[in-house]
Amino acid sequence: MANEVWDQIANYRKTKVLPGGARLLLRPLQKGDKEAFIDLFARAPREDLEWYRIDAADPNVVASWVDNLDYKRVFPLVALVNDRLIGNATLHFGEHYHRHLAWVRIFLDREYRRQGIGTLMLQSLMEVARRLGLYQLYAEVVTAQSQVISAFGDLGFRQATVLRDYFITSSGETLDMAILVLDLVEQRGKF
Repeated sequence: MANEVWDQIANYRKTKVLPGGARLLLRPLQKGDKEAFIDLFARAPREDLEWYRIDAADPNVVASWVDNLDYKRVFPLVALVNDRLIGNATLHFGEHYHRHLAWVRIFLDREYRRQGIGTLMLQSLMEVARRLGLYQLYAEVVTAQSQVISAFGDLGFRQATVLRDYFITSSGETLDMAILVLDLVEQRGKF
């Protein structure tokens, strides 16, 4: 059963026609996507990449994500519009006592934001997480990004806590980080 689920996840596909008629495809990142994946981050403004834990502006770092693909460790879902890679959303799976949860991260090319693509990508990750039997999803969002926090809230995420001065920008400014949680399994009461 477990291998069956992983096979389904590895073959995940979702399509949608965007309002302008362009074709959107969501699917897992593949080894053959390396150059397009590097290009996605190479064309991003530096300030967008500052939110990454690792230097996504470095093509070698981005290439290593493709070279070391392991869907059971990190599940990367990419968005393609008319065969151009325009977004990436990931589930980073916990291990051992965290094996019931995953952390969500998302990046979308500026040109394709505010079109519902990011929402569809997150909904797809939620669907994948449920298929895998995860209990919770977590997201870290700088509190200054109130629209992003609101978008996660629209999908059912709740703000669990705020970590003060958790994030530091390249200029040395510290920012607060909201930890958002989505419960995938209904909590049972005492009765």
